[in-house]
Amino acid sequence: MYRPGLQKHAYYLPLAIGIGLWLMIQGLPPFAVDNLSWIECTAAGTAPIVHEFLGTSSATAVTSGIDTTFPNGLCPAALDNTIGEEPFGIWAIVFAQTPVSIVALLFIRSSLKKNSESNDVQDLGSNNVQDKNQISKSFYIGFIGKVIGSILFFVTLLIILPMLNGGVVPNFQDVISWRYADPTFIARFKYFLFNLTFAFGPIGLAFEAMMFVHASLKDSVFGIDQNLRRTFRNAVFTGLGAFLFILTSEIMENVLGFGLAGGVVIGLGFLVVRKPILGLIDGFSGQLIPTEHTPEEMEYLKAYSESIVDGEISERERNLLVTLATAYGIDQERTSYLERRYGNESLKNTDYSSSDESPLEMSQQWTDDTGYTWRQMSDGTVQWWNGTEWIEYSS
Repeated sequence: MYRPGLQKHAYYLPLAIGIGLWLMIQGLPPFAVDNLSWIECTAAGTAPIVHEFLGTSSATAVTSGIDTTFPNGLCPAALDNTIGEEPFGIWAIVFAQTPVSIVALLFIRSSLKKNSESNDVQDLGSNNVQDKNQISKSFYIGFIGKVIGSILFFVTLLIILPMLNGGVVPNFQDVISWRYADPTFIARFKYFLFNLTFAFGPIGLAFEAMMFVHASLKDSVFGIDQNLRRTFRNAVFTGLGAFLFILTSEIMENVLGFGLAGGVVIGLGFLVVRKPILGLIDGFSGQLIPTEHTPEEMEYLKAYSESIVDGEISERERNLLVTLATAYGIDQERTSYLERRYGNESLKNTDYSSSDESPLEMSQQWTDDTGYTWRQMSDGTVQWWNGTEWIEYSS
């Protein structure tokens, strides 16, 4: 990953390798789904209706799945589901993402370490180097989030759920029994946890995408870190509230017989203590997405933006800015960098399709003793008429 020659092809090589491997292994017995049937139950107590989808419904995987799911030959409720083969190779691919992600994380860490020790970097304290290090850190943190999501998926499905399921790794046929045939709390909890397991991966990918956006737009969108931290805080707070609402509703439903009241109570309590919870989330997000500018630098930028609003800074305004920077402990190199960043961002946001400048107007016109006609424009410039056109006069 550190070699420049490999980095040039890093954008398409993983995709090409993945497609090539799948074309090689598809159809092989460990990866092929040859028999799959659709089971339809019209009502509780009726016999399940079997519709062949792939292969035959008389295959061992289908018949044993039906016998396990419907031990008495009757439907526990109205439902539709698939029953068939779950090849070992497919599950192996699913679970292989965890060790592969961990290995990739180690490679990324090694690459970042080599990059920080590279002889190409001469001034480790410069702003450009700090920006590059921050971008690399954002990518690294994002990939760590993806790896954590993958590990949670692996641990929950292969360790926690088997502990709750008598030592047996659950499959999709078990989910039917948990949902429809077994009304106990532990069955509902296993069903809830099994479905939640498949959300860990997308959540990790979403976090990685957010950090990728931060790394990609950090140098082009002013204040992107604050915007992403606000988005992260709102998403975590809303998701946590929804999770607790559903979990409490299910617990109250099984304990007292009415779950909505429990969800409402926990929801109201969650809103009451929202400030300390949001404070904790902000503290966590501050570690993940460190702000590019300190509060003191943001105050300096605010004062600078007010001073530069007319396009120039007077000597008095510059002295005030220097005094402010000294009080905040911001050195001259950093203030120059902040002002350049603000100027570049203002330039990017300038709309060149229309001009806000008012057209020049003549404020005064006269003829001198020698017969030449002069005029003064609204911007203070002086022009004289040569008989054909107005010529700007420069003293």
